[in-house]
Amino acid sequence: MVANIGDRNLKTVQNAQEYIQRKMLPQLHRLGFSNYTIIRKKDHIKIGSCGLYKREWLEGIDIGFALLPQYEKKGYAFEAANKLKKEALDSFGIKEISGITVKNNVASQNLLLRLGLSLIGTTTLPNDDEELLLYKLIF
Repeated sequence: MVANIGDRNLKTVQNAQEYIQRKMLPQLHRLGFSNYTIIRKKDHIKIGSCGLYKREWLEGIDIGFALLPQYEKKGYAFEAANKLKKEALDSFGIKEISGITVKNNVASQNLLLRLGLSLIGTTTLPNDDEELLLYKLIF
């Protein structure tokens, strides 16, 4: 696992391009939303990503976020995720948002709470037995 982010085993640019073509673009075309790059306003540097994901094994739409380490704990994840949460309701008509995180990722837990999600229990990924915390927000 890459520091609190599921390892998709993407080791090359070609692997990443194939993953985008196979996983991200179909969802974008089907639902109108997917994963977005977070670009810092003041200098237009790419600092992370934030997205809305329809996961087959999870009820509702999952909000996820990841920043490069040097940009963590500066409010960027909240700003991006909060904007995306608003767009989920206003632009995409989403009525329920889920969030999942590993038990030791207190920063993500706090961010999900700050976004208005509530801890409702635990879940596991398919083919994985690690218990994850499950948060929900119903509009």
